[in-house]
Amino acid sequence: MLSSAANTTKPKFRYLSAWFCPFAHRATLALSHHANAIDYEWVEALGWERRPDTQQVTGQTHEWWYHWKSPELVRANPSALVPTLIPIQSNGQADESRAVYESLVTVDFIDTISGAKGTQRLVPEDPYEMARCRVWIEKVN
Repeated sequence: MLSSAANTTKPKFRYLSAWFCPFAHRATLALSHHANAIDYEWVEALGWERRPDTQQVTGQTHEWWYHWKSPELVRANPSALVPTLIPIQSNGQADESRAVYESLVTVDFIDTISGAKGTQRLVPEDPYEMARCRVWIEKVN
């Protein structure tokens, strides 16, 4: 576990996200919900940029929109998708080998490391209630 009663330091992360991604929004909501227990730095890691059509795809010279992914995202997540959480070690270095990704996995991870109990959790601790919650998550998904 990343945090304990003896250790008052909040876990820290680089949060690789994209403002337009509904899957990343799930993790954003979880991080916001547990903001008192987790520190993170938002990093915009996906996007679109306009570049000249240097490959002459259409034979015309106007600009095209290209999808880009940050090199950090490509290194940390085999799928190169957001959301991706990269833990920051006590020496301030990002540990890409311990990245957590996939939106629902990320939400569960955030809920767990926050140390929240009872109604402060996003996903119930009771195994039966957790199962019911997951059924509804899958229906909405």
